[in-house]
Amino acid sequence: MTTIPVTPGFQGKEVRLQTKMLQEKMDRLEEALTFVCGFLEREGCPEHDRQYFEISVEELFTNVASYAYGPDGGMVRIDCWTQADPDGKEMMISLKDWGIPYNPFARANPDLSIPVEERPIGGLGVYMVKKFMDRTEYHCEAAANVVAIG
Repeated sequence: MTTIPVTPGFQGKEVRLQTKMLQEKMDRLEEALTFVCGFLEREGCPEHDRQYFEISVEELFTNVASYAYGPDGGMVRIDCWTQADPDGKEMMISLKDWGIPYNPFARANPDLSIPVEERPIGGLGVYMVKKFMDRTEYHCEAAANVVAIG
């Protein structure tokens, strides 16, 4: 998880949350990324970490847009939150969809020892998310898929 030092002497715990609902269409990807990156910047997330979050959200949103729903489509809810205590600030992003149940983090990591042209298609994007993030979680909540990264 991304932890950012807070002001010395800070007492207690503070949580900030912003939520956005979008259609899970690829033409909404830029809006999703602008929302997430804007939140992270306002919360003081370092540029390097923001880039990892941006790549990870792009991958996860693309997976929802490509596979979660049938031709009628559906919605994705993006939650961005921080939780601060005297030791620092934890930043998390979650994406929630009501499509086909699927845990992207349960898939086996790709075998990178196999030449690219011989590897099966798929899995590299989620592998990158797992490598970029300190924390990756999936759970099913009231018939919804929820993936969280931080």
